[in-house]
Amino acid sequence: MPADTAQLQTFFRTLSGENAKPLPAGHAYYVPRLEAEPDKDPILSLKTRILFSDSESVNLLTGYRGNGKSTEFNRLQVLLEKSGCRVFSVNMLDYMITSKPLELSDFMLSLMAAFSKAVEGQTNLDPAREGYWERIKNLLKTRVEIEEIGVEGSMGAVSASIGTKLQRDPAFKELIQKHLRGHLTQLVKEAQTFVTDTVTAIRLADADADKKVVLLVDSMEQLRGFGEDATRVQSSVVEFFSGQAANLRLPMLHVVYTVPPFLATLAPGFSGLVSGNPITCWPNVHVRTRKGVADPDGIGIMVKMIDARYPRWTDFFNMVQLERLASFSGGDVRDYFRLVRECLVSLANSSRERVDELVMERVEGQLRSEHTPIAAEDARWLARVAERKDTALEKTDDATRLARFFDTNLIMNYLNGEPWFDVHPALSEEIKRAVMVESASR
Repeated sequence: MPADTAQLQTFFRTLSGENAKPLPAGHAYYVPRLEAEPDKDPILSLKTRILFSDSESVNLLTGYRGNGKSTEFNRLQVLLEKSGCRVFSVNMLDYMITSKPLELSDFMLSLMAAFSKAVEGQTNLDPAREGYWERIKNLLKTRVEIEEIGVEGSMGAVSASIGTKLQRDPAFKELIQKHLRGHLTQLVKEAQTFVTDTVTAIRLADADADKKVVLLVDSMEQLRGFGEDATRVQSSVVEFFSGQAANLRLPMLHVVYTVPPFLATLAPGFSGLVSGNPITCWPNVHVRTRKGVADPDGIGIMVKMIDARYPRWTDFFNMVQLERLASFSGGDVRDYFRLVRECLVSLANSSRERVDELVMERVEGQLRSEHTPIAAEDARWLARVAERKDTALEKTDDATRLARFFDTNLIMNYLNGEPWFDVHPALSEEIKRAVMVESASR
């Protein structure tokens, strides 16, 4: 008897669309991953550093796309709010182009537009009325020297227009960078004054002169270029976070920036320059040990993620199958959900009542095929990663390739005491085979 299509659809939708996006804190689908061991929980460490800091601080958080980092950012916000902080969260994808080189000028304008909008949305304050945006408007007109930059009207319109243009218009972004390079000191000073005035107003409104104000800056880890822009964007990110470290600290404000995973490898020690704190890494679910042995605790967490969304999953899977998919995903939540969804699609398009070995092999092969064939040079590198459990970066000229490995999940990050790395389980055998074929051909 074929599986119930309506139930398959219901199950599928719990793993897709809005339900596959970052979860708000306390959501019924949320499954704790590291909270049971507070000394190993990176989010609790971030919270503690902020609460222990005095007037202002900077912290950095990194994590791979699809591993639940943004969901944990939401948890951090609630933890800080419960501790008495006023917290604002901004998604920089709404304010900047992440596929083009980054400079302090366009970033600072984007960040101030985002901060202004967040404060306006969560308080009765109107930061856009402050003199900052009037001064920025005048600066752009006199230094950029064009009238048609779309910053006419109210100061709220100025803020919104600048943020929108920097997010959508590469030409405007380049124009800002070109004409403001000689005026960065003034730009930073204006931003610092704006932040000071805004935080002071928030504390006055809350009747708390010592209120900690926190800004969570999400999606900066998605800074990456494509094609010819890849190296330029990567170099700009390294230069930005290492060369502009002092300008990322904002007066009276506790800021947490997300950063790309490749940054820690390409700019060792940069986190000390930026924040004085270690970089915080949100890892993949620990579904395997360094020796490649399955970790039942991590796999159990992955199974709970499905159970929280669709308790009747046993109508279609057995426990061994769901654990196998969790292991095959390498602990990457996005890949895991995708594997489960594709199993459901296969059931809906067949006469099967439950997932069987043919379905399992098909969805695993589908994921594997998207990363193959692997170039011999890449296979040799990934084989070194599998053996050494680190990034195996041998020369900085290969940094763009390493970033590609991170972005495509060919290299995965785990945390068991110290961070360590391994190749995606879906490719382990393929990598070994490619290296053997190359060796035999010599």
